[in-house]
Amino acid sequence: MPNSVTRLATYDDLLDLPHHIVGEIISGVLISHPRPAPRHALADSALGSTIFDRYDRNSPDGPGGW
Repeated sequence: MPNSVTRLATYDDLLDLPHHIVGEIISGVLISHPRPAPRHALADSALGSTIFDRYDRNSPDGPGGW
């Protein structure tokens, strides 16, 4: 029976990913996926900005923080 040893992912593993792949290390496991398309990235940024602006602690229009 082969002995399979699993090693924890490192920062170098992230650096070794191809440019079109993004990744993160969660509990020592490298999780990767294709970089979002420009339209998706733009929509994500716009939505994040809207939510952040609304719920920012200093926003006069929001409830005053998360």
